[in-house]
Amino acid sequence: MSETRQFQAYTKKLLDLMIHSIYAHKDVFVRELISNASDAIDKVRFEALTNPELLEGDGDFKIRLVPNDIDHTLTFSDNGIGMSYDEVIEHIGTIARSGSEQFAERLKTAGGEAGTPDLIGQFGVGFYSAFMVAKKVELWTRKAGSDHSVHWVSQGDGEYTIEKLESGRRGTTITLHLRDKDAPREDDEEDVDEIYNQESYTDTWTLKRIVKKYSDFIAFPVVMDTKKWEKPKDAEGNEIADAETVESTVQETLNTSKALWTRQPASVTKEEYIEFYKHISRDWQEPAETLHFHVEGAQEWTGLLFFPEKAPFDLFSREPRRGLQLYIKRVFIAEDVKELIPDHFRFVKGLVDSADLPLNVSRETVQHDRLVPLIKKRIGNKLLSHCKELLEKDRPRYEKLWEEFGMCIKEGFHYEPAQKDKLAEIVLVKTTTASGWSTLAEVAERKKEGQTALYYLTGDKIEVLQGAPQLEVFKKKGVEVLLLPEAVDEIMVGALSSFDELELKSAARGELDGLPESETKEEKAEKNTTFGPLTERLSKLLGDQVSQVRLSDRLTDSAVCLVADQDGMSGQLERMLQAMGQPVPQQKRILELNPEHSLVLALRDLAERDSGDERLGEYAEMLMDQALLAEGAPLKNPARFAQRVASAMAAAVGH
Repeated sequence: MSETRQFQAYTKKLLDLMIHSIYAHKDVFVRELISNASDAIDKVRFEALTNPELLEGDGDFKIRLVPNDIDHTLTFSDNGIGMSYDEVIEHIGTIARSGSEQFAERLKTAGGEAGTPDLIGQFGVGFYSAFMVAKKVELWTRKAGSDHSVHWVSQGDGEYTIEKLESGRRGTTITLHLRDKDAPREDDEEDVDEIYNQESYTDTWTLKRIVKKYSDFIAFPVVMDTKKWEKPKDAEGNEIADAETVESTVQETLNTSKALWTRQPASVTKEEYIEFYKHISRDWQEPAETLHFHVEGAQEWTGLLFFPEKAPFDLFSREPRRGLQLYIKRVFIAEDVKELIPDHFRFVKGLVDSADLPLNVSRETVQHDRLVPLIKKRIGNKLLSHCKELLEKDRPRYEKLWEEFGMCIKEGFHYEPAQKDKLAEIVLVKTTTASGWSTLAEVAERKKEGQTALYYLTGDKIEVLQGAPQLEVFKKKGVEVLLLPEAVDEIMVGALSSFDELELKSAARGELDGLPESETKEEKAEKNTTFGPLTERLSKLLGDQVSQVRLSDRLTDSAVCLVADQDGMSGQLERMLQAMGQPVPQQKRILELNPEHSLVLALRDLAERDSGDERLGEYAEMLMDQALLAEGAPLKNPARFAQRVASAMAAAVGH
C-alpha cells in the first residue's frame, strides 16, 4: 500500500546551502536587503491609500544604512510596512516564503491588479544573503497599525530566537554583526582574508560603490550619514577664510540617478539621456543615437539603447565587452547580458528592464527561456528599423554611423541570415563610379541596359581594388562594380546571392556573363584558336599553380589577372581563412591573358615560332607574379621575382 509523505529538510544544512551556494558575489546582500526595504515601503504606501492612519505622520520614505566600524556592524533601516510576530515567523523563520509574493497574490485575488505596487522580491531567500558576511543578524520590526514590535535574532545555524516587545517605530531595522577578519567560520574553506580583506562593509566608500552598482535606481532614497570637513561660515553663508576646517555629519543620498527609462520618452530631455548614457557606459562622449521604447502585451519590458559616437577599441577583439545591462524592476541584475542583443549590434550600449525574465534564485543569471530570444529578436528589429529610418531621413548621420560600425553590422549576414533582406536595405558600399557611399538599391537603379547582374570585387584595401585589372572591362563599358575591402564582405555576398532580382556576381570569378556583349561567339573562337599554342604551353609550365590559362574578357590595359572558378574560393577569402589559422586546401585559380596586350602578343609569336623556348618558363613565372601583385597578394619568392625583372630590364636595354 503506497503512501504520500512530505519531503524532510535538514534546516541547518539548507540554510548553509543558502549562504554559501546561491550567490556568486557577496556584495549582493546589500542589494537584497535594500530591495526588501523598498518592497516594504511600497506596501505601506499602497495600504495607506485606503488607510492613511497607517503612516502615522511618517511619510518621508527612506532606506537608511548605518555602518559602525567600532562595533563592526552594518544596519539597514526602513519605515515600510513592517511585520507582526506571526509574519516574522512565517516569512523570516520559513526559508523561501516570500512576503512580497503573498502580498501580490492577495491583491490579485481581491481583483486589485491595476495600480498595485511593483514589488521586487520573488523567492523569499534574499534576507538570508546577510549571513554571507554576518556571524549574527538581529531584526527589529513593527507592522503599521500594530500594537507590538518584534525582536528576532539568529546566528545562521538553523535556529533563531524571537520575542514580542511593547513599543517600537513602524518599519524594520536589520543589524548585521559582521564577521571579524581574523575569525573565519569553521565551514569556510577559503582564506578569510581572500574573501573579506579587499574592502570592509563598514567603509562608506565601499557601501557607496555597491549601492551605486546594484541599487542606484531604487524608487526611494538610500541614505547614509557621512563625514564632511569644511570651514565654518558667517551669517551670510560665506566661508571664514582664516578659520580651521571642522568635521560635521551630513546625510548623503547614495542612489543619485533617476530610472528615467521608466518614464515616457517624450518626458525625457536630451540632456537627461546624455547624462544617463555617460553614467552607464563610462563614455565621455555623447551618444550618437538614442532608442527608448516600452513593449506591452504578452511581453512587458522596457529598452533604452544608445549608439556610441565612436567604435570601442575592443569591438573586434576575441572577447569584447558586449551585451546590455539587465534590471528587474529597477534593480541591477547583471552587467553584460549578451543573450539580449544580436552579436552584430554588440557595440550598442543600454539596458533592458523586465519583470518577466526568469532568473536563478540568486537573481544573478538569466535562465534559458523563450522570452529571452524574443527580446533579442525585438531589439534586433528595433535597431534595424532605426538604421533604415536614419538612412532615409538623415543620410549624413547614418553614413557617419556606418563608417564606425558598418563592418560589425555586416556580420549580421552570418549571425542572423533570416534578416539578410533587412540588412541589405541598410548596407552602404563604395563603387567604381560613385564618389561617396551608395546603397545597394542605388547601385541597382544605376545598372546599364542589358546588365543582368550586380558585380563586386573583394580585396584587402580600397586603393588596391580601385586599380584591380579585373575591373578594366567594367570601366570601359561604364558598368558599376561594388568595391568590398573588408573580410566580412565575403560572408555578406555569400549570404546575399541576389538583390532586386539581380544576381550578385564576382568580377573575379567564373565567366563574365550578365554584361552587354562586345564580341560575337565566332570572334571569340577565332582568338582562342590563334592563342592556343601559348595558352597550352603556359598551362603546362604553371600546372602546379593554376587550374587553367585562358584569354580574358576582363582586361583592356593589363597583361594578366587571376580569377577563381565559378564555384571556387576567392583569393581574399583564402587569405582571410589562412590568417585565422583555418586549414585551407590548395586553391588553383585561372590565369587570364589580355589578347590585345603587346606583351601577350609577343609571347604568342614566341610560342608559335618555338613552343619549347626555355624563356617561356621564366616569362610564365613573371606573369604569375604580376597577377598576384596586381591583386595585392604576397609573392611566393619576391627575391626571385626581382631578379627576373632586373634580367628582363637588362635585356631590354641591350646588356
